[in-house]
Amino acid sequence: MIPRPFAYDLERKRQIDTLKIFNDNVTQIKENEEYAIQFESGQRLFTLSVVLSQQFPNEKPLLTILPPVKHSYCNAAGVVLNAPGVLNYSPHSDLGRVVQAIIREFEKFPPPLCDGNNGNSNTDSLSVSKELSPQENMIYPAVNKNIFCGQIPSELTKLSLNELKKLDSDPQFFDDFIEELNVVRNLNYDLDTLINQVELIAKENTSKEEHLNELKTKLFQDVNTLKDLGEKCEKLNQKYLKKSEEYAPQHIKELLQIAASNSDSECERHVELFLSGKIDVQTFLNSYCDSKKISAMRKAKEERLSHQLNALERAGH
Repeated sequence: MIPRPFAYDLERKRQIDTLKIFNDNVTQIKENEEYAIQFESGQRLFTLSVVLSQQFPNEKPLLTILPPVKHSYCNAAGVVLNAPGVLNYSPHSDLGRVVQAIIREFEKFPPPLCDGNNGNSNTDSLSVSKELSPQENMIYPAVNKNIFCGQIPSELTKLSLNELKKLDSDPQFFDDFIEELNVVRNLNYDLDTLINQVELIAKENTSKEEHLNELKTKLFQDVNTLKDLGEKCEKLNQKYLKKSEEYAPQHIKELLQIAASNSDSECERHVELFLSGKIDVQTFLNSYCDSKKISAMRKAKEERLSHQLNALERAGH
């Protein structure tokens, strides 16, 4: 039985091996603890940092993308928290596949930067936060939580203190305000577009149902036909094997030997009939000669076939 510490090290090494197998450009920063993976997204070069704690793989890895980006997977510091592979991580997960899925997401949907390289959004957030009064910061604390990854909706900065208070106390006013946000409008538009696309796909799939049923019916018919052909093929194969045995050279040789022996027995029977006076001389001669001739022919064939089989055997066939 493998000792637990040794098995633990083996599993850790296996996880690190999967990181190198499923991903390119893996650079070792600190052996068995820290690795970096460079990839390109939207004509920008990013680095995904992979830090493994002492408890890894029982504890999920710390994944950070640099420079930080605006993406639902990450917080403002670029730490990957909400990726499916991270949320559903277990000691049985493959580290390489988890990292590969995250990188593919960023490559497929290039995220905007969440730092000074993309409009200095963090600085804008701080400046707007300073412009708000202490009461406004208490009423709308989400400003300091960077829920928009360092950006504040322009609609919020236009509200007065009373409107901000009403936004906090009046649920209906809050709902109406949210509905009027450009980001929410865009999301609603995208949602309606996706719903229409889903409806079109559903209608298209429904229209193909009849054709699909026809194909299923034809498939069942073809399966039955194939089954019948298989049964016929099996019967013909058995018949073929039987005929192969019947016409095998060795079997024919044995049949010729038996037939020649039967002819010799027939000759002896004619001799006995003649000696007992049951047949005349002419009848004996005709019957004996015919039987002897057949016996000689069969023996000759058997001898010639035996010679051919021996020659084939010596040739290695």
